[in-house]
Amino acid sequence: MPRYIDLSGWIYNDMWQSTSNYPGATITDIPQPPEEVGGTRVYNQQFVLSGQSGTYIETQAHVDPTATPVSDCPIEDFVMNCVILRLVEKGQNEPIFADELKHVAADIPPDSAVLLATGWAKHWQDAQLFIDGSPYVTADAARWLIEQRIRLLGADIPRFDYPSQPVFPWQDFWACVPYLMAPVVNIFSDTFTQGRLFCFPLKIWRAMGTPVRAVLEVDD
Repeated sequence: MPRYIDLSGWIYNDMWQSTSNYPGATITDIPQPPEEVGGTRVYNQQFVLSGQSGTYIETQAHVDPTATPVSDCPIEDFVMNCVILRLVEKGQNEPIFADELKHVAADIPPDSAVLLATGWAKHWQDAQLFIDGSPYVTADAARWLIEQRIRLLGADIPRFDYPSQPVFPWQDFWACVPYLMAPVVNIFSDTFTQGRLFCFPLKIWRAMGTPVRAVLEVDD
């Protein structure tokens, strides 16, 4: 029987922000609508989010406004085979090298998703450490991943580059890889190494990226 792994982390008030001016999340209760009569009470909430709140998926439109928004991509693009590369647990601002990926890599079929498991998702609730201390992907590791002709790159880290000394070859990445999804959860402490990924973006007009409920189907 298949098992379903929820890869999406919680969105909550005062959570981490991927940059200082991208809202993490503000969730507030909406007052009772004045149109309601007869004593009926209804409940609703207002969500203030960004396209990079929580676990999100994006396209090259994040860096190029002329690129195809994630909301315009074919729905079948968001179902794919997936390989998990489970690394030795990473610490603060620790790099991920190509040799590490090669060491744990099983067969990566072309057009698959690759998820990097570093153990960093355990810091999801620490708003400052989760972002500021995030491990990152070195240029040689990124180029090796690009060479695998993957459809999607994901990881349990919120930043793929090191902000003070950027090394990730983003131009080459977006020229070859259609989708990026991050940060994910629940991929480090288990033993599965492959599965079927479902990661549908929200249907928001012309969105470069949106929060996503990502699920991995694995066979035990």
